[in-house]
Formats: sequence, C-alpha cells, structure tokens
Amino acid sequence: MRAPWNPAPAGSTPVGDVEVGAPPRTSRLPSLRTFEALNSRSFRWFFVAMLAQFSSMHMQMLVNPWLVFDITGSYARVGAISLASAIPGLILGFPGGVVADRAPKKIVVQIGQTVNAVGTLGIAVLLSLDMLTFTHLMLVSALQGGVFAIMGPARQAMITEIVGPRRLSNAIGLNMAGLNVTRMGVPALGGFLIVIIGPAGVYYLMGILILIAVVGLVPVTKHVPTAEDLEEERLLAAAAAAAAGTDQPVARSRPAMGHGGGGGARGLSDIRDGIRYMMGDPVVMALLWINFFIVLMSMPYMQMIAGFVKEVLNGGPEQIGLLVSATGVGALVGSLAVASMPNSRRGRVFLVSALILGVALIGFVISTSLWLTAVIMLAVGFGQAGRMSLGSILIMSYTKPEFQGRVMSVYMMEFSLVSFGTFAVGILAEIVGIQWAIGSTAAALVVISIYGLLFMPRVRDLP
Repeated sequence: MRAPWNPAPAGSTPVGDVEVGAPPRTSRLPSLRTFEALNSRSFRWFFVAMLAQFSSMHMQMLVNPWLVFDITGSYARVGAISLASAIPGLILGFPGGVVADRAPKKIVVQIGQTVNAVGTLGIAVLLSLDMLTFTHLMLVSALQGGVFAIMGPARQAMITEIVGPRRLSNAIGLNMAGLNVTRMGVPALGGFLIVIIGPAGVYYLMGILILIAVVGLVPVTKHVPTAEDLEEERLLAAAAAAAAGTDQPVARSRPAMGHGGGGGARGLSDIRDGIRYMMGDPVVMALLWINFFIVLMSMPYMQMIAGFVKEVLNGGPEQIGLLVSATGVGALVGSLAVASMPNSRRGRVFLVSALILGVALIGFVISTSLWLTAVIMLAVGFGQAGRMSLGSILIMSYTKPEFQGRVMSVYMMEFSLVSFGTFAVGILAEIVGIQWAIGSTAAALVVISIYGLLFMPRVRDLP
C-alpha cells in the first residue's frame, strides 16, 4: 500500500495564512476542531463560493422538475431530464479526471461554473421571452451533466491543495455541512420564489449565484506545507502500512502541476495510467469498490421517498418536506461530527456510518408512523453524511496527488450510476412493493458494512 502524499521535504518552514505562529502539537489526543479549516483565508473564500454554488444547485433540484412537469405534464419526461444529466457524467467522467490532474484545478472549476451560469441564464432568457421548450431543458441538463463530469473531480481534489493533509477531514466535513445547510432551506425558498418572482426570476437568481461562486474562488491560493503536515503524513503512512500488512513505504514528493500537451494520444495514455494505478493500489481499489456498493444500495431511497410517503404513510407534500428536512438536520450533525474528528480510525467510522445508514433505512421501510419515520430520518441523514464525507476523505488521503483527479472521477461516476440503480429499484417496487424494494437494498447495505468491518482491514484500519 502506498502512503498518503508527503508534500514537502523535512525541515520546510511553515508559511501561509493559516500556519504562521501555530504552536507545535505535543500529542495526538483528540480535540474539538469543528471549524479549524475556516482559519484559512483561502478556505473561507472557497467555502463562500461553494455555498453560492450549492444554493443554486439545490434551488435547481426543486425548480427544474417543477418546470418540466409544468411544461409537459409528464413524469417520464421529468425522469428523462435526470438521465440527460447522468449519461454525460458517465461518458466524460474519466476525461474529467485527466483534466483535473493536468490543468490548474481552480481554473477548471471556474470555467465549468461559468458555462453552467451561461446555461442557467439562457433558460431564464427563454422563459422571459416565452420561448422555452422541453428540448431546451434537455440540452441544458446534458450540458450541465457534462460540465459536472469535467469540473467535479477538480473541485473535490482542490480541497487538498487549499488546506493540506492535516486539515483535510475538517475541511471536507465543513464543506458537507454547507451542502446540508443549503439543502435544508434553499429548496423551500426556491418554491416560495417561484410564486413571488416567477420561474424566470428564479433562474436569473441561480445564474447570479453561480457567478458569485466563480468570483469567490479568485482569492483562493494553494496551501504551503508545514512541519505539522509532514508529521501528520508520517504518522498516517505508518498506520496505513500497518493496516495493509506492509513495510512503511518511502515518502513521495509532490509532482509538478502540468498544463497538458501531447494531444489525444497523451490523453489516452493518461487514462491507461490512471486505470493501471487504481488496479495496482489495493487500498484505493478497496475504497472504490466498497464506496460503489454503498452508494448503489443507499441512494435510491432518495428518489423513492415521495411514493413511499404517499403509499405507506398516506401523506402529501408537507409530510415529504418534513422527512427531507429531518434528513438534512441529521446530515448536518453528521457533517459537523466528521469535521470535529481527529485524523484517526476514519476507516472504521466510515464503515460504521454505512451500517447506521443501512439499519436506519430498514427502520424507515418498517415504520408506518410519520413522526417515528421523521426520527428515523435523522439517523439516515447522520449515516449518509458520515459515509459520504469519510468516503471522499479516505480516497483523497490515500491516492497519489498526480492521480487524484482520475481517481475522484471514478468515485464521482458512481453517483451517475445511481440513476440506473434507482430505475432498477423502481421496477422492483412495481413487482414486490416499495417497502420490500428499499428494504432489500438496505439489508444489502447492512451486509456490506458488516463484511467490511470484519474482513476488510485495508479499509477498516485506515487512520
């Protein structure tokens, strides 16, 4: 197993907006550090930019399906919009990883966000002119799905460059907390704004929020490695080597950031190198596989919750909103818990989070009481946030920096595959009922989590 990236030679001098004057650590006792990454000026700007991006994204998740149904009156076409976004993600995912590894990540993210802003503002203009059609929405959804495939790996890998390895867990936990805060309140705000300023006005607002995210990244700079980072890398490398049953590997230096070149042949070579790297690193491969199965078994319930509330709980939109809000509260708590964790036992906590999620989903399908289900959804959100945050953290921590974009592209392609998994669960629900369909995937998630805790030390014992 390869160690996490050792970013600088021993004896480097702490430099930067966060580290100057920071006292050296004298022990590895856990401490509460929930908002530690926000001490970095660059991460504060990154966080503000991502809040604007997340707000636009969650507003669109409510407004876009509503607009499609308002125009077409077809549930099938609402689903088609989702697939139009997912398919480019599968096709362009790996090329997006290559771009993230070979081009400046901040520039890649800013270009992608600008393209998304143009697409969103284009819909707003067409709405204002009363010229919008379903075809326009399909084209923009496909465009945004492709942009996400190119931009997403760079945005995820960029966090490591901003905060360094020691604060990576904290930064990703805070980033996930921001995601969940916007998920709790922004969709309801979007629905309210449709009534007040109309759908065109909402799309103009979403476009402006994306442009704010572009501008917010301008002051963001790379983290300069410190002596504390080096010590953290040494301790993590030793613990990871012990978990994998190997000798401690030789530390690596940070590769130079390339800007591409070599044309299509070089791009294909980069893809082959990325596949070869993932296949040859047992820890990275184990993390990708177990994340794939956990995502496939845990995510479909989100698309099925409306039908479940209607058929099992005899509820309507208000009850759906209550359960979604409860999930968001639990996810916020889970994200802040991850942000507060020390850099130890993260593999075990990742698998326990997945187990909590699986057990909670079994409780979800068994319950026929709205308020009991709302309580259960707190646990669902908590487990979901834990496994999502720690899955990203572990993969980025134990991947060579020159391959992080390509590895993260594979990790993020799993979320595009959820659309197909959801389709399969929907067919199963038609045959055996919604409770058995979601319950079977939840039971499979419990089995996968227990298997990982018992028989996958390469994941379980990662610090």
